[in-house]
Amino acid sequence: MTLSSAQSQSPLYWHSVCQNSTEKTNSTSYQSNVNNFLSWINTDSAKGTVYNHNTMGRNNNSDHGNVYGFYECRGDITGSFCQSCINTAVRETAQRCPNSVSAMIWYDIRIIGYSNQNSSGKVIVTPSWNITGSENVKDSTELGRAENEMMSLIGKVTTEDNPHLATGEYNWSDTEKRYGLVQCNRELSKDGCRQCLGAMLDGVPQCCGTKVTWVVASPSCGMKIDDYRFYQLQTGSLSPLPNLGNINGWFVNLESFQRVELQNDFVIA
Repeated sequence: MTLSSAQSQSPLYWHSVCQNSTEKTNSTSYQSNVNNFLSWINTDSAKGTVYNHNTMGRNNNSDHGNVYGFYECRGDITGSFCQSCINTAVRETAQRCPNSVSAMIWYDIRIIGYSNQNSSGKVIVTPSWNITGSENVKDSTELGRAENEMMSLIGKVTTEDNPHLATGEYNWSDTEKRYGLVQCNRELSKDGCRQCLGAMLDGVPQCCGTKVTWVVASPSCGMKIDDYRFYQLQTGSLSPLPNLGNINGWFVNLESFQRVELQNDFVIA
């Protein structure tokens, strides 16, 4: 059971979180700022931009009418495919989270979020969520091996020049491979990226330790391990990924698997 991000396929919706409020932040002017922000995403991504953030309102951090938000495609996705996915996410955000003070929506290859609080550069680990595949590991040692591979990717993403994405391919047996990916929000420092990914990895034994394939994610970072190559190889040119299936057999845990308290943590919802 696999999740495919092939460029010929539609983006795969994973999860969303909407926060509603009866406070004055849910005013007509605030919702106008939300609409302006979502419109700006479509305009900005049309330029070929794969990540950006913006403030809609008075650009005053003390003004609760401001809307702070960002969009980001996965680090191996660029060009018109990224733009198309962003456009889809904008429509889905408006439909799934109407009149919300804050919203976050995850797809397999990108994320969109906004709030009335400025979270730029901060480590945000809640709300966190996970998806697991249906296939169970063969023995208890596989969890440790998967954690070690993820740790190697965390080391890679927090020490190399490109600090937001790392991928890896691992020989699991004579006939099996595993493929891993970790990514942090581009505004995070390397220390913040390490902190966020470490928090996600700490939750894996509770949520996903018995499964071959899984995803864990939060607003600031995420990681995935699978038994097929789901990401683009960084070769300078994009080639279609294999069409290896759909989400049958995957189960989404809609509640945070772990509430992690970190220094300077900022909770959106």
